[in-house]
Amino acid sequence: MGSKRDGIIFIVACLLIIEFMSGLGWGIHRGLSSLFTREVLLVTSFTRIGFVVSVFGLTKALTNLGFGSLSDKIGRKPVIVLGMILSGLGGAAIALAKSYSGMLLGTALIGVGGGSTFVGIMVSMTETLPSRIGLAMGLFELAAYGGSSLGTALGGYLAVAHGLRYPFYVLAFFSVAGAAAAFSLTPETRIPGRMGKAPLNVISRRYASDFLRILPLCIAGFSSKIMDSLIISFLPLHLSGLKMSIEGIAAVMSAFTLSWALFQPLLGHLSDRLGRKRITVIGLAGSAATILTFMATSDFLSLVFFALVLGVEAALFYTPLVAMVSDIAPLELEGTLIGSYRFFRDMGYFVGPIMLGAMADRYGLDYAFYVTSLSLFIAMVILYTKSRETLSTIA
Repeated sequence: MGSKRDGIIFIVACLLIIEFMSGLGWGIHRGLSSLFTREVLLVTSFTRIGFVVSVFGLTKALTNLGFGSLSDKIGRKPVIVLGMILSGLGGAAIALAKSYSGMLLGTALIGVGGGSTFVGIMVSMTETLPSRIGLAMGLFELAAYGGSSLGTALGGYLAVAHGLRYPFYVLAFFSVAGAAAAFSLTPETRIPGRMGKAPLNVISRRYASDFLRILPLCIAGFSSKIMDSLIISFLPLHLSGLKMSIEGIAAVMSAFTLSWALFQPLLGHLSDRLGRKRITVIGLAGSAATILTFMATSDFLSLVFFALVLGVEAALFYTPLVAMVSDIAPLELEGTLIGSYRFFRDMGYFVGPIMLGAMADRYGLDYAFYVTSLSLFIAMVILYTKSRETLSTIA
């Protein structure tokens, strides 16, 4: 019994270390992509700056959809290793970029790499801890966003010390190290032959039926990425407009991802006991309100506080949403349905920056915050009225 438990702990630890390394690189891109595009490549249009994150969102979304299904066929480990390699190539491409197209290419590679790595590790975590899916997702997100928070802070420090190109070389290094760790340490968690237990037409009918059940969750996830694209693309520009330094901007953004990361294991575990839906609704409603507070002050400490609060509210819905999808998904379609959810969720990364950028160019940057708040509120109403609690037993 002890040997089996030790084996589970080892697998979880390996997956979390690799996810943390992926998060470090992702955090560098999150924190610096819009500033790099404006300051290094001299792009001033909000729409074009936002399109950088849109490219990330589109490529990551498409990868989630395709690689989730692929991981059901060939295994989780190859998908994780490939993702880390592609992320490293993306970091190198941005570090060497001389034009806007180079930035888009590097971002696309990071999007594909991130989608591949994240979906592979996410499904591996649910297979390793099948009776504690909320906790598994919380630990996964802690590693991802804890790494992201540290990566954003580190990227800000390196950008001040060495320029905005240097952090992207560091992103490439972390990705290569993560690929090596994934290849040498990560075990395969997929159960061979699981897809063959039911005829293809039965699997297709199950997918269609279960996808309708997760559709309100997809809409909520979509709005969450509109919010995240606002934070990545336009919050740094809003703070820059307040004459805040790069270190200050990195601190505010790191505060958001830090509290988001730290609270996800706790709230994921809480959702295993209290249920997913009520926690998710509270998080969406709170985020819709907190987004508006960034328009109310220019005080640094207040902005850090609001960022911390927003991170906690994001943790309230982010992990439980994925856990709800896993609750619904039959074993033979878990990778496919989680990939489908992540596809629609990450399409918010594609639509959000373009929509918010166009809004900012036409009406001013404040309106991007108002539209984001409205989208979160609408998603909350849809989820509250159209979804049911998925946890079969609530303690």
